[in-house]
Amino acid sequence: MKKLLIFVFVISILGCKNNSKNSSETTDDTEIITGNYIFFKDAAVLQNDVQIYGVILNDLAKELNKKAAPLKTNETDMVSVEVRGIISTKENPKILWENKLEIVEIISISTAEETENILKLGTE
Repeated sequence: MKKLLIFVFVISILGCKNNSKNSSETTDDTEIITGNYIFFKDAAVLQNDVQIYGVILNDLAKELNKKAAPLKTNETDMVSVEVRGIISTKENPKILWENKLEIVEIISISTAEETENILKLGTE
């Protein structure tokens, strides 16, 4: 009987170690992404040299919009950002870009440098 109790105890301890390892891996699903960010009307996009991401409008995206507003001279201007986020390819009825980005941390914001490969939304 004692051996059975010890066996159950050891198994439960090993199971807890596995669970804690799995929970730390879920925080590693984030990536740091640097690029040009634009918010226009009810859509946000982050574009870098490699990819375009439709941004999920969560509280941090709204905070990023507020922080970016003073850096823009025009409503359709982009700002350079560095964010940590979760990238997803799940279908979303509001975001039609293949890659979606959920921002989980705002690292930095600055004025964007003008380049020829920038996506412009709206009319100028």
